Amino acid sequence: MERLKGFLTAVILAATCVLATGTRAFASDQESIQQVLAAGQQAMLERHYVQAVHVLRNGLKDYPADNQLRLELGRAYLSTGADSRAIRLFREVLGAEPNNRLAKLELARTLGFRGEYQASNNLYRELLSANAADEAAAIGLASNLLHERRKADAGTVVAEALALHSDSLRLQEFKDRIDNGNLGGEERERRKAPNLVDIETDYFNDSAGNHSWRSEQRLDLEFRPGLSSRGIFEQHFQHSRDDSFEAVGTFTGQLRWKPRDWLSASAGGGAVRFNNHDDVHAIYETSLALQPVRSLLLGGGFSRVPIIPNAEASEHRLTAQGWRAFGGWTGAHWRISARGSRDHYSDKNIASRQTAEAIREWRIRGLNFQMGYRYRHYGFNLDLAHGYFSPDSYQSHLAVAGVRFHPTRRYRGEILARGGAESMASRAPFSQAWEINVRNELSLGDWALQLDYSRYHLLQDTGAFRAEAGRFAVAYHF
Repeated sequence: MERLKGFLTAVILAATCVLATGTRAFASDQESIQQVLAAGQQAMLERHYVQAVHVLRNGLKDYPADNQLRLELGRAYLSTGADSRAIRLFREVLGAEPNNRLAKLELARTLGFRGEYQASNNLYRELLSANAADEAAAIGLASNLLHERRKADAGTVVAEALALHSDSLRLQEFKDRIDNGNLGGEERERRKAPNLVDIETDYFNDSAGNHSWRSEQRLDLEFRPGLSSRGIFEQHFQHSRDDSFEAVGTFTGQLRWKPRDWLSASAGGGAVRFNNHDDVHAIYETSLALQPVRSLLLGGGFSRVPIIPNAEASEHRLTAQGWRAFGGWTGAHWRISARGSRDHYSDKNIASRQTAEAIREWRIRGLNFQMGYRYRHYGFNLDLAHGYFSPDSYQSHLAVAGVRFHPTRRYRGEILARGGAESMASRAPFSQAWEINVRNELSLGDWALQLDYSRYHLLQDTGAFRAEAGRFAVAYHF
């Protein structure tokens, strides 16, 4: 009997040790899986989709039975445009877990993006049959029905869902679309390629007789997530009533580095050449920005830039170097920003500038409205009459009102107006001031076209009180 007791005790102890070891191994595996998921999701939030695919794919190789990794990898593939791979992974998850809601939702969404509406609708209806209060499934089904131009069916789905989710902004937006006769459903968010070629030109003229044409060619290249470069060529052609024709060319190259989600830095330099003269001036810029929390941005920098508002200033071949500081806070409906700088000009002048703006935004029936206030102040210690406006103390107080609209998935526009009062010197009275800006953008796949117009009834850097400007730009993402 004693031998039997000893044998049973040994067996129990051995089983306990094996169970404890297995439990520790399982806990360790789960911890590793969660670390992989967190790294992949963070890369997705930062829109580094290729990096997310790499992290999650390696994780799935180490833990091939984990469906959380499989589902998240499918989402990452979907963001890169690899729909077929995403569909395969979602179906693998559903093969192992037929009632996995997230996998079924992602598969339905992907099929809807591909125009396979019947299969997608069936999946959404399965989800709604299991839970009539599934808001995401109702939104997805309504979107498909709108794409199929089945307005009545979409209206029924939205009405039933709103009865259960009366405070849903997405469902209310769909109801507004249907009521207004807009039959477009949700579109896949197009992932912009990281590289860019941009060509733009603008024309400026003012009441003092200054005319300026500017052309710019820009190339942005991403070497890897968080590290990119930018090169800019600019040509300025200027003349006025009292000054001869001036041509100014600049080139700058910049390296941008973002080692952490909350930290970014940039540094670059180049040269400016005035009216084909032999003397070439160096220009440069460096900056550092911190984002301690998602809604707050703080930063500063040091730079040397050319001062070329008009032909007269270009004749003096001026540059200015100095520091700047900036900050911004973005809330659910508010944007607050501030900026200050102090520059030493090559003609011995010193300028200081401060700007602050607060904007409140809200959305009504597909339109984004904004209202707010902008304060601006700047001053110079000398008035040298070198072509640029150099008051001892200029200030303006302007109310801001604007509207942004996006009637189709390819076109978006904005009208922004500011109006109030300005004073051109420390003891000068205030006078009426305003400006209006109209912006238009047309997206055609990887191409984008922009056409903007601005009209000013306030003091310009040239010293004029009225001005007009137009801009046209073509950009290609690759």
